Amino acid sequence: MATEKDYLKAKSEKKKSASAVAWMLVAVVVLFAVFLAKFALTGSASVFSGMPDSDQAYTIAKEFITPTVLSGNIKYSDSEYKFAKKSDSVYVIKSQYSSQDNNGESSKTNFTITLKYNGGAAGKTQNWTMLDLNQDN
Repeated sequence: MATEKDYLKAKSEKKKSASAVAWMLVAVVVLFAVFLAKFALTGSASVFSGMPDSDQAYTIAKEFITPTVLSGNIKYSDSEYKFAKKSDSVYVIKSQYSSQDNNGESSKTNFTITLKYNGGAAGKTQNWTMLDLNQDN
């Protein structure tokens, strides 16, 4: 009788450890699925990417401004931009660009743009919202 009791006790312990291993395996599969989905949606598997820096915000600012300029020939003053943060996710950028119209005349335009970072990959325009844009010659 003692051997049957020992056998049942060992069987119960094996069942408990197998159950624990199965739950750990399920947890690993769920974590992998979350990272895979994050990578597919944002292009980055990084969980803690942090807030964008000034260069990333300036690059996005140019992507918002370029479609508003009638001329196709635009040159930004990349080394002369000014950057400030209004809050954790609101960025203000001041700079200028020069453009050339169809007649060959050049003009310089100063701009101030306010952007809100919505999260996700900082290099993707869809993760930003333009709050304000002022352009003056």
